[in-house]
Amino acid sequence: MAKNILVSAIDIGSKNIKGIIVNKRPESEEMEVLAFQSIPSSGLRKGMVINPDKTSSEISQLKNLLERQGKLKIREVFVNIGGYHIVVKTGQGAVAISRADQKVSQEDIDRVIEEARSLVQVTSNQTIIDEFPIEYIIDNEPGIRDPLDLKGIKLEAKILAVCAFSPYIKNLETALLQADLDMGDMIPTPLACAEAVLTPQQKEAGVVLVDIGAESTGIAVFEEELLTHIAILPVGSSHISNDIAIALQTDIDIAEKIKNQFGAYIFKNSSKKEKVEMVPGEIFTFALNKMAKAGKARITEIFDLIKKEIKKAPKRGNLPAGVVLVGGGANLPGIVDFAKKELGLPARIAVPRGIIGLEKDPALATLYGLVLRGLRTNEEEPAKEMFPFFKKVFKIFLP
Repeated sequence: MAKNILVSAIDIGSKNIKGIIVNKRPESEEMEVLAFQSIPSSGLRKGMVINPDKTSSEISQLKNLLERQGKLKIREVFVNIGGYHIVVKTGQGAVAISRADQKVSQEDIDRVIEEARSLVQVTSNQTIIDEFPIEYIIDNEPGIRDPLDLKGIKLEAKILAVCAFSPYIKNLETALLQADLDMGDMIPTPLACAEAVLTPQQKEAGVVLVDIGAESTGIAVFEEELLTHIAILPVGSSHISNDIAIALQTDIDIAEKIKNQFGAYIFKNSSKKEKVEMVPGEIFTFALNKMAKAGKARITEIFDLIKKEIKKAPKRGNLPAGVVLVGGGANLPGIVDFAKKELGLPARIAVPRGIIGLEKDPALATLYGLVLRGLRTNEEEPAKEMFPFFKKVFKIFLP
């Protein structure tokens, strides 16, 4: 009899650390939130854990809040890893097809992927955290997507390897370990977001995922259902607030409030003056055109960098599924039209759906993607464990 699946996930961001516990019943496609919490973070910079002790303390605080709300203990969590240290590299390997009938087996595929992985040119302080097949080649015939059971003598594979700076991986692992948590899996932030909001049809047609976080912006490009490029830029929505604060000579909190309330004017021309309340009874007056000039300069820079990364992706078409925006920065009013104009592609904001009790907010895409990865991992685990179990049982009766 199928059991409920419980998944815990933590989105470790530069501005906030969010955590969730989700329950999925076997007879339902939807998931139910048992606990959700968000606290400010201070041990990160541009998506990278630079102070594992501080981050560990904040994760412990979040864990306690989740456990109290959900009335259960958390041991394993699925987490994201961010930061501009994450890069992609390619590798290519080749193996001889091992079966006597010359049909490609799953073992051959696993071997050639491992061979390609071993030939990726990483530095001594880089670690490959995931790899994705780009294409398979059988006896010099390229462009094969699924080689299983095809005949040949030599099997080759080209892969895209996602690499990260080893010390930052270690910092993240240390922070979780000190918080008494095991890591179920570690997923680059843009890929977690892609898992949450992109459909197979979008990935097949060609699509760009753009995750605008507080201090970094993640990009993932897909075409023909394959990941073709991933990058994380060291700029995000908080840099817009910082520039507004400098231009208006006010503090960050007021600038953030102005951005959230009057952000639509970043993309408009207006000479009006507006007011916001700083503290009860104290009003701050500012010129909209001054705010807009500072904000637009930064957001234009961010999209110029996004455009450069899209150009790095090997593309066969024009990415007709366009740009899908997520992250807290996607809530900036007017950003969809600006993205269409700057990138020359269709654009829309996506929100995660399918979890009962979770707000429909593009800022929650990473967390939702981590939950989906956790569910898939937990659903696959029993099948992986079953075969070794039966092997042990049958071995008892062997002579």
